Amino acid sequence: MAKIRTKALFKHYDQNQPTLLPPSLDELIAPGQLVRVVDEVVGKMDISSLVNLYSGGGTTSYHPRMLLKVLLYAYSTKIYTGRKIAQALCQDIHFMWLAGMSRPNFRTINSFRSSKAKEVIEELFKEMLLFLMEHQYIKMENYFNDGSTFAADANKHKIVWKKNAERFKQATESNCIKLFDKIDQLNQIEDKQYGNKEHEESGKTAIITPEAIEKQVETLNQKIKTATDKQTQRQAKTLKKELEKEALKLTKYDRQIETAGSRSGYSKIDEDATGMRMKNDELLPAYNIMAGCEEQFITGISVHQNTNDGTCLIPHLKSIEPQQPKNIIADSIFGTEQNYQYLEDNEIGNYMKFPQYHNEQTQKHKENIFHKDNFPYNADTDSYTCPNNQQLTLQREYQQENERTGFKSTLKEYAYSDCNQCPLYAQCCKSETGGNRTITINLNLEQHKQKARKNLKSKEGEELRKKRSIEIESCFGDIKHNMGFRRFHLRGKDKVKTEITIVAMAHNIRKLQIIGQKAAA
Repeated sequence: MAKIRTKALFKHYDQNQPTLLPPSLDELIAPGQLVRVVDEVVGKMDISSLVNLYSGGGTTSYHPRMLLKVLLYAYSTKIYTGRKIAQALCQDIHFMWLAGMSRPNFRTINSFRSSKAKEVIEELFKEMLLFLMEHQYIKMENYFNDGSTFAADANKHKIVWKKNAERFKQATESNCIKLFDKIDQLNQIEDKQYGNKEHEESGKTAIITPEAIEKQVETLNQKIKTATDKQTQRQAKTLKKELEKEALKLTKYDRQIETAGSRSGYSKIDEDATGMRMKNDELLPAYNIMAGCEEQFITGISVHQNTNDGTCLIPHLKSIEPQQPKNIIADSIFGTEQNYQYLEDNEIGNYMKFPQYHNEQTQKHKENIFHKDNFPYNADTDSYTCPNNQQLTLQREYQQENERTGFKSTLKEYAYSDCNQCPLYAQCCKSETGGNRTITINLNLEQHKQKARKNLKSKEGEELRKKRSIEIESCFGDIKHNMGFRRFHLRGKDKVKTEITIVAMAHNIRKLQIIGQKAAA
């Protein structure tokens, strides 16, 4: 017997179905959604500094609170360009609800981000921190600090390296010297006026300056006007053309060297970006972003052009003032004398490792009797005792200046007068030039390191050390992996500062939603 096929039933479907009342977007957005967290946080922030940037008169403007909400929600959902944000305002009900059905175009969004928001971004970030503190999410006590590189909005093949500019400038100056010599030969005055001496602006002793080149060009112009034969005139014109060409090159290289400053190089497209080596070993124009966090909320962020994290700590801490954390927890690259001294001067707890901290914990280091750390010190005689029970006495005290930061350290040099007859000489003295065993001590740094050891090995220090990698690395991980933000979309240090601060605020909002979801579960 054949089976009877029943007719399929479908729910009513009519795109033109009229409704008695227009639907409310608020009803379509479930509680606890990220967009509601953005609305709540920004709604409670004091944005008077942003509102005050708008002058009276003229046509009406989109409300800055609405634009700030849209911008933060867009970054929270991995939408970073003005055109895509404007598109979402027309298609996504979350954006529509947040903007109150307003539809600013991409130019308005980009202008707000690059001008108004840029001017007061630090105040807006501090307002978010006040919100977090008032609701007891953070206490601004423990500051877990680290740095990470983010690619700039620039072509990786358009990096200008300072060393290359200096090398090309030197070659151009050599060409100018040769041209100066040719001009002298053309004038035929060298032997008459200077005898066997070189011309004051030619030869190997010449100093190539814009003034010297200009003077030579004037000489050639005069030669072109007064030359009686066409060959001399033709040679003068050729030399002038070549000299002016070299002068343009010198101007270009001088500008490149000046723009690079203390950096190794910069990008032609974004001159504030520095050539940096990324984690994948690729050289890219990038910025070094320094951030600090507490309970995985970013509580401080700054932009740097230096690849060395250690030299960026003090500028970073100054940038987050007046907020001053109780303790700094950071990795060994930050453990320099200058940084330790800054923490002490500002009464900040020191939980920063130093480069040799982990090595000191090894049994091999502790058993190495020839390492200077294991030489006993006698304060009464200001001397150190070597493994052969001989005294290394103070030889000299001097200052050494850090090339990068200009910070001056006081060093003491200790040595024994005669190590040649020592039976342990081969094991103790490793210098290829021979001589007596010498050790150099930075007393101030050693005192700071001793405090760091004590703090790091305390019960509180052990807990903070365990949390450090979880805390700050989770923040950078969320930004780079979950939010997909690895490259800036704005150019120039100030605009990059604005964008990374918006990213940090978006990260904090995402963290608030996660906490809310866990509490509701």
